[in-house]
Amino acid sequence: MSETSPAVGLGQGISLINLPLPFHSPRSVNAYVVEGSDGLLLIDCGVDSPECRQALFGGLDQLGYSPPAIDTLVVSHLHPDHVGMSSHLTSTYGMRLVMHQRAAKLVDRYNDSAGFAQRTHDLAVRHAVPLSSFDDFVDLGPRPDWMPNIEQPDQLVEEGDAIAVGSDRELEVIFTPGHEPAHICLRDSRTGRLFAGDHILPRITPLVAYDELFPDVLGEFLESLRKIEKLGLTTTYPAHGDVLPQGSARADQIQLHHERRLANMRDVVKPLGTSAWEVMEQVFRPNLSPMDQRLALRETVAHLEHLVLTGRLRSDEENQRLSYLG
Repeated sequence: MSETSPAVGLGQGISLINLPLPFHSPRSVNAYVVEGSDGLLLIDCGVDSPECRQALFGGLDQLGYSPPAIDTLVVSHLHPDHVGMSSHLTSTYGMRLVMHQRAAKLVDRYNDSAGFAQRTHDLAVRHAVPLSSFDDFVDLGPRPDWMPNIEQPDQLVEEGDAIAVGSDRELEVIFTPGHEPAHICLRDSRTGRLFAGDHILPRITPLVAYDELFPDVLGEFLESLRKIEKLGLTTTYPAHGDVLPQGSARADQIQLHHERRLANMRDVVKPLGTSAWEVMEQVFRPNLSPMDQRLALRETVAHLEHLVLTGRLRSDEENQRLSYLG
């Protein structure tokens, strides 16, 4: 299905609505409607922009649904393209909001723009962003209108829980942190198919960004990929791009990508010390925008910290700056 296609039924009571995003990439997000005999559930909801609202409500109408008919909104993780419209939907239509239990501690941080700006500044100092790039790197600008504050979930779930879709269907929660600390996938009891969120994607590898609260983000992600690989999945529904014909095989491919990246970064690090910024410049393409630099640096640090925690590199801190040593 292309990013400009309308809503479409996928069979077995599952439908996909493609929602536009205000980003260069990805350009859209997939929201899924799951139908039970006496209930409807929505997985992810896009940002809170007029275009996204129009696409969601128009897609529901095209499928013969209406927003008040949806009992439950499950959000795969705390990124604005998945959770941004949640407060509007819950307050306007009474949908029950469900997220992983980790989200209870992270919602306030999601709403805290000033705190994120400070963490970005600290990241730039700690990992030696040069003066020529520093101001642009830390300038996040105002919080966009399409990313309003969100409310706490109505229900928290954890690994193995079942989320009811009416009385005859349920979605099993599979905890898959890494791309985001509270990320979950959902396995449909009727078809055995997986709603994968951003955990596995068809054409790109999900961002795995360093997070100050979790020491080994990449380690969690790789373990989560192994969990999905062992399920032996075929048809899998990702949050971006086309339906995956072989979900578990894609999980294996993404693991191999990160193993290659770890080896590449380890080779870049010099015996006497290299900053994460210097590693990033050699591993990622040149001339990144400030936003892409922020993402690339967080991904670089996540990999370097994993190498330290697994004994393949060392780190040394001096004057609030961190170096990695081969």
